[in-house]
Amino acid sequence: MQGTIEDSNGETLIGANVLAVHQPSGTVYGTATDIEGNYRIPGMRVGGPYKITVTYTGYSEKVFEGIFLRLGETQRLDIALDESAIELETIQITASAGLTGSNSGASTQITTADIDLMPTLNRDVNDYLRLTPQASRFGDGISFAGINNRYNAIYIDGAVNNDVFGLAGSGTNGGQTGISPFSIDIIDQLQVVLSPYDVTLGGFAGGGVNAVTKSGTNRFAGTAYYFFQNESLVGKTNTTLTNRLGTEQEKIAEFTQATYGASIGGPIVKDKVFFFVNAEIQDDQTPVPFQLENYTGQDNRASVADLENLRNFTRNTYGYDPGSFGSTVDELQGLKLFGKIDINLNENHRLTLRHQYTKAEQFDRNAGSSNSINYSNNGVFFPSITNSSALELNSRFSDKLSNNLIIGFTAVRDDRDPLSADFPYVIINDQNNGQIFMGSEQFSTANDLSQDIFTITDNFKIYNGNHTITIGTHNEFYSIYNLFIGQNYGTYRFASIDDFISGAPAIEYDRSYSLVDDLTGDGSAAAADFNAMQLGLYAQDEWAVSKQFTLTAGLRLDLPVITSDPVEDTNFNNVALPKMQAAYEVANNVKAGKAPDGQLMFSPRLGFDYDVTGNRSTVLRGGLGVFTSRIPFVWPGAMFTNNGLTLGRVDERNIAQVNFISDIQKQYTNPDFSIPSGQVDLFTTDFKYPQVFRTNLAIDHELPGGILATVEGLYTKTLNNVVYTNINSDPTVEFNWTGSPDTRPVYGRDNLDDTYGAGVYVGSNTSEGYTYTFTASLEKNFPFGLGAFLAYTYGDAEAVTEGTSSQNSSQWRGQNNINGRNFPLYGRSDFSLGHRVVSSLSYKLKWNAEENVATTFSLFYNGQSGQAYSYVISGSNARNLNNETGSTS
Repeated sequence: MQGTIEDSNGETLIGANVLAVHQPSGTVYGTATDIEGNYRIPGMRVGGPYKITVTYTGYSEKVFEGIFLRLGETQRLDIALDESAIELETIQITASAGLTGSNSGASTQITTADIDLMPTLNRDVNDYLRLTPQASRFGDGISFAGINNRYNAIYIDGAVNNDVFGLAGSGTNGGQTGISPFSIDIIDQLQVVLSPYDVTLGGFAGGGVNAVTKSGTNRFAGTAYYFFQNESLVGKTNTTLTNRLGTEQEKIAEFTQATYGASIGGPIVKDKVFFFVNAEIQDDQTPVPFQLENYTGQDNRASVADLENLRNFTRNTYGYDPGSFGSTVDELQGLKLFGKIDINLNENHRLTLRHQYTKAEQFDRNAGSSNSINYSNNGVFFPSITNSSALELNSRFSDKLSNNLIIGFTAVRDDRDPLSADFPYVIINDQNNGQIFMGSEQFSTANDLSQDIFTITDNFKIYNGNHTITIGTHNEFYSIYNLFIGQNYGTYRFASIDDFISGAPAIEYDRSYSLVDDLTGDGSAAAADFNAMQLGLYAQDEWAVSKQFTLTAGLRLDLPVITSDPVEDTNFNNVALPKMQAAYEVANNVKAGKAPDGQLMFSPRLGFDYDVTGNRSTVLRGGLGVFTSRIPFVWPGAMFTNNGLTLGRVDERNIAQVNFISDIQKQYTNPDFSIPSGQVDLFTTDFKYPQVFRTNLAIDHELPGGILATVEGLYTKTLNNVVYTNINSDPTVEFNWTGSPDTRPVYGRDNLDDTYGAGVYVGSNTSEGYTYTFTASLEKNFPFGLGAFLAYTYGDAEAVTEGTSSQNSSQWRGQNNINGRNFPLYGRSDFSLGHRVVSSLSYKLKWNAEENVATTFSLFYNGQSGQAYSYVISGSNARNLNNETGSTS
């Protein structure tokens, strides 16, 4: 909170006393005005209500009540005192639409009231982040302003809580299981920042999500809740599902989703020490419907008898039960525990300690579809445990000096396993492009992830007249262990059920395996085990040029470094790489056994906030700046396994000697076929983390009747993003389709060095890409309990590479192209927003005069354009188009 104190003639009052009391906890904050009449109170608890008392000798005391502080905003309260002949004046501040705070960038504040009123089906944080007009759902995550959702940052009480390795589509720890990282009941406020010109905020090129957890007060208070949903409370099957199954809409199969929990908070020592705790249990049972009569195929497709015969054969011959092939049920079981202690050490120092524990167990049984049959044991068992702790110390050394220190530590343990007993993965071709799947899920057989993230942030503020100078540092240290050996048990494809049962050779065989030990599955030494860090240093000056105009200018320096190097394949560097350097310029900037050098990233920022009218009824705000993101460490982490020495790879097609072996410890390796091995993943030595330039301009205006209208434009230009090249693809070999309208040449179907036939994928940088959004919104809170919000946004985005996969080879394969994947096209991004309308309406009905019994009614609406798409030509499952091996999709 800040402002100026003057007398009735506009003269500044030096040394006026300002006392702020957080009434629920009795926490007291005090300060005095400086020589220019300014006062500042840093480090205050969000929320309220606050009581502000202003006194000055010879002048009347003035009291303000009902003030609430919002996360990420500086509340401005300018005060005029009258001569002491006037009696004590108490002013009640009513909830405003949001023009009292200072925040020049594009952002969205989600308060406790918003959280309590917003309808939610999943009690997931994404249900609330959708209130951001520039947000769009992408898979399990949220994209902001048309930027890859993997470039978001999530902070809880100032400590990092991203899935920094980047496997979870939601971007949150434990997100691979589908569980929310924390109970919504522990959240006090949420803030989404898209263009914060405060240099203390960083680590994202998309959106930054800040969450502040609840704290105890002087009053014992708690909640108990139970949320339940089943098939009787939802509609019929959605069109996506019916299209996949080739059926009509019908009533949802039986399922249950139940979440129950409780919270309690209160004083340990009144006005001094407070606690808040929460426990929540989640138990979801979700149907996975499948009816064989909806399975595609001709008259001789697999029948019930065929499928039962296949199951019995596998049980009797190999001792493995693939499970059933009909409808089944997915399960998600979760436990969340949270505890927090706040200590007012004295009037100038406050300490907070908190810990969050989240455990999830997911049983994911793959569903059948109109062109596939999945036996139920072809699924995933996924346990995940996250422990996250944080310590925060707010200190005020004088009216001119303050400090905020945050230390955080998060440990994440994800262990993805097959649902069934150990068995190779089997794919059987059926009629009319149908397929049958059974065995240990092929990407879960050696899949183990551990992440330890330590963060330390310190912000030191100096208050000098109209200047608030911030000098700070934010540092993140990562220790990552990832074992991923895809298809480690072997993946076989057979031409038919009869071929599999009769013992005919497989038509395809795929397997990755360890080159450093003989272990199959978890426990192998063929893991990526490395350390990294991202160091940040920054300084800024927030200059109150006048009571109406504030200018913020700062510079942030980030230094991301991978402190470990992968093993060096000297054969690659000495023999293969020179061939590739002759063909590709980017190959001259890579070397096996070398992680990217740390690149110092500069992020200058400039923002302004102009109170046009002087009473904050019209505010013009905006700015420009550079924002540097983290990178999902799964991308560079692949250098530690896909390096030519750690993992071997078999990709065999139509080769007669591939007979089925049920023992996972005796699977094929490259020497069995006298073929070369290896995929190599590299990043250029000067590779830079994702970085964007962003600017916004907005006007907030209070219309008659207290309606807040906002018009805002936001533009983002890519400075650095990732793009991929397979430098082992021979660019001199041109292939042309024949006998079809598609006469374009396709390049790079042959290898420069067959030793690394699985591909040599290089991650480098591109500066191509931009996004923009335009938003108009209206907001009004009525005194009788009605709240309304309406926003329209239009946005577009263009990019070269989206970066939506976890494997570098898949990233390369996913690059849109015409003449081959080494020639990616610049075009509309998958994250392009299009049109979006978001609206919410809530009403609180109070049943008694004390207002302690009430009922709320809430509605939420979201309507938007579909995701961007393009037309492609795709080959069949037999990978055959015009009698040529391959697909042009």
